[in-house]
Amino acid sequence: MSTGTIIIGPRRIFQKLNEKPLRDDLTFYFAIVAVASVLFMALPLLTGEAAEIEGLHRIGFIVAGTLIVLVQGLITGAVALLAVSLVEHFFLLFVDVHREFEQTMKSAVYALSPLILFSWAVLLKIPFAGLLLLAWFCLSTYFGVWIFHEKSKDRAVFVALATGVVLTYYLHRWLLDPVLVLLSS
Repeated sequence: MSTGTIIIGPRRIFQKLNEKPLRDDLTFYFAIVAVASVLFMALPLLTGEAAEIEGLHRIGFIVAGTLIVLVQGLITGAVALLAVSLVEHFFLLFVDVHREFEQTMKSAVYALSPLILFSWAVLLKIPFAGLLLLAWFCLSTYFGVWIFHEKSKDRAVFVALATGVVLTYYLHRWLLDPVLVLLSS
């Protein structure tokens, strides 16, 4: 390894993220949500599944649709962030957390961001994409609880898995049904 090459592991990355204010984390999260919302609007156009609309009506449809999807995505992203943060904080109460809710929200930001950004892979029915995103979510939640809340590894595993189970319960059709269909055929 040369002296110019720096390899940073997940622990170090989360320690650096812990030093940033929550405002920066929320800006990052809502930027991800905005990009994903616009991608969801563009997905039917790119796959050829969009309605055949000609001329200026097509431009109006794209502009209005993008604005509507963007606003809807930002509202849904805010609700999802709050819901996952509350579930995670609920399970943190079982392991005697004395940290602020801000740390929980910071953990949820970095656990949800890849899930939101790469959710198009599930919509395109890429095999096992939902399971990979769920595993990424649990791993990010683990590091978030371990670093941001300064909990032991076993307690971080409990919170990450419990939060992942709740997420799986609510999103089972999105995360697991494509895998079950694939395995049954």
